[in-house]
Amino acid sequence: INIHPALLPDFGGAGMYGHRVHEAVLASGAKESGPTVHFVDEEFDRGKIIAQERVPVKADDTPETLAARVLEAEHRLLPRVVLELARQLL
Repeated sequence: INIHPALLPDFGGAGMYGHRVHEAVLASGAKESGPTVHFVDEEFDRGKIIAQERVPVKADDTPETLAARVLEAEHRLLPRVVLELARQLL
């Protein structure tokens, strides 16, 4: 599995990582962003989506402020997904 710092399928693919993702979200005028946990396959960020958490994009956001809020959501989402997948294996 992988965690991506934006809502897929938008804002994913080769070269879309780190602040580039948040800059793209802000430039698009999107009203929300947030992390996506997905299965990894042979294409960048195209594996089946497991879970997402939505984070509002604020009018005064910078890539840094948006990244900080998305990171908080990542820290909630990834452990929850990993635990759920582990439970399914038991």
